[in-house]
Amino acid sequence: MIIDENDPRRSEASTDGAPGSVERIPLCGDRVLELAMLPLSAADQADTGAVGGGSLSSRAERWIAEGAVDRTHTLVLPLFGTLTVWSPTRAFVAGPDERLEQLRASVVEFTSLFAELDDIERRLAAALPHVDDDAALAADFTTAALSRRGELSARFREAVSLRRRLALLTPPLHVPAPQPPTLAGQLGERLRERTRIVERAGFAVEQAELLERVYAVCADRTSEHAIARRQAALEWTIIVLLAAEVVLLVVDALANRTT
Repeated sequence: MIIDENDPRRSEASTDGAPGSVERIPLCGDRVLELAMLPLSAADQADTGAVGGGSLSSRAERWIAEGAVDRTHTLVLPLFGTLTVWSPTRAFVAGPDERLEQLRASVVEFTSLFAELDDIERRLAAALPHVDDDAALAADFTTAALSRRGELSARFREAVSLRRRLALLTPPLHVPAPQPPTLAGQLGERLRERTRIVERAGFAVEQAELLERVYAVCADRTSEHAIARRQAALEWTIIVLLAAEVVLLVVDALANRTT
């Protein structure tokens, strides 16, 4: 997902307890990333406690914990005199003023990908429980199942939509790290490693492919059954018309014979 810098939903905000100025950045759907940024002086950078796990890190973790939906994803990443504390809904970056924009770009790019994958996984989790029952229709589609045609069609469209989104999501996750190494590139790489987002995307692709195959076959069976019903109706219509024509010819012949 590409963040539009001119998006009207993108705004600056001051959140109580945030260790720096806070920016609200729209993500997938209605999700928002609250990103706090704090420039560090040379003295702060020299103080390993301030950057690596001391008071500043503790303050950032407390602030993130206040607004984090899932605390299990909170990561603390000190890197070359900078500090990044990340969660899917709140993040904090601190470093030299000239490096803050690199840190911000890397965090925003990664979080947008993470939010997209998280939404895809949620939709897959909602769709997968129906597969066993619906797969039976792929082998034995009955007239009674025609009432579920709209439901099966909606699930097929959802499967195709998820495959499309994954096709767009996967390439950015596999982009090689820039050479020579950059601060933004190394931060993004560590975020990917710690969240195992590449592996998760691979699992999601397999699940989406399963859904697409099952519902593609269901769609074929539904169409074939509907066509067969129309053909049968047409054949019976022809038979009835021919029978009616024969009856009329017999009646006409009898009438002529009588006269």
